[in-house]
Amino acid sequence: MNLEEGKLSKIELLESAPHFSFLNFGDKNVLVVYMTIEEFPPGDLLIHEGESQDKTHFIFEGKAEVVKASAEGERVPIAKVGRGDIVGEAALQPNLIQSTVVIRALEKTKTLCLPRDAFEEMMVSAPKTAFKLLFDVIRLLRRRLNETSNKFADQVGDIIADDSQQDEQ
Repeated sequence: MNLEEGKLSKIELLESAPHFSFLNFGDKNVLVVYMTIEEFPPGDLLIHEGESQDKTHFIFEGKAEVVKASAEGERVPIAKVGRGDIVGEAALQPNLIQSTVVIRALEKTKTLCLPRDAFEEMMVSAPKTAFKLLFDVIRLLRRRLNETSNKFADQVGDIIADDSQQDEQ
């Protein structure tokens, strides 16, 4: 595949991916220069626990699971991600952060990958596009926090209701 075919392929992915609907065509043309396409067979890790996060993955095909170690050290699946999801977004912030989760492909998974160093370069050479991307990631994180808060509130409500029923018996 030559460079132009690779760029066209990435542009087509950006055009079809929900993560990038907020970008205009010019921004997408800038972004493809900095991104690579990565493929993960089932069982492969997109993100390794304890390693510095240096890549952000925009999933456009496949599914993966987010796994976290419990207090007892047992690996517990806490979420599933797929088309339209972003993982490894901590790589976009200034300080390298070690991942506290594992993200494992459940099936063949393809991502558009934005390496940290490429994002830093984009911040200098195309700051408007970089900031648009950051604002969208912030929007996504806010949505995730709201969803997590709602799930937590539901679980606490269920526990309280169960305790109340046991007290009445």
